[in-house]
Amino acid sequence: MQIKRFFYIIGFFILINSCKSDYIDIPDVYVNIAVDLNDPDFFMLNAAGNGVEISGGYAGIIVYRQSSETFAAYERACPYSPYKEQVSISDKGSTAVDTVCGSEFSLIFDGAVMSGPAPYPLKKYSVSFNASSSILYIFN
Repeated sequence: MQIKRFFYIIGFFILINSCKSDYIDIPDVYVNIAVDLNDPDFFMLNAAGNGVEISGGYAGIIVYRQSSETFAAYERACPYSPYKEQVSISDKGSTAVDTVCGSEFSLIFDGAVMSGPAPYPLKKYSVSFNASSSILYIFN
């Protein structure tokens, strides 16, 4: 009976340790930002396929217009190793690249990892767009 209990305890510890990951948690910070698309700094967001980098979040936020009615907001900290402001919009425009580890993320498909060591997609913030006032709200 004691041997059986011993193996249950050993199995439990193996199970617990096998569930650990290399993911470094990006801290949750309060985000409540209003972006006026009539502002010259954000005028690029009036056309689909464009994005801008703004302050806010943990390490900054990438705001991307996916379609005429859909926006996305992503944290600029990489899930592989979240240093400040290391993920930036690439020259391609539809992807973002981590300048430290080289991970590439799709801005069209919910921040999904396209290449590199990042184990998870970019952290995403909630968005709400008021078309009549051209105000985009980013929040968590």
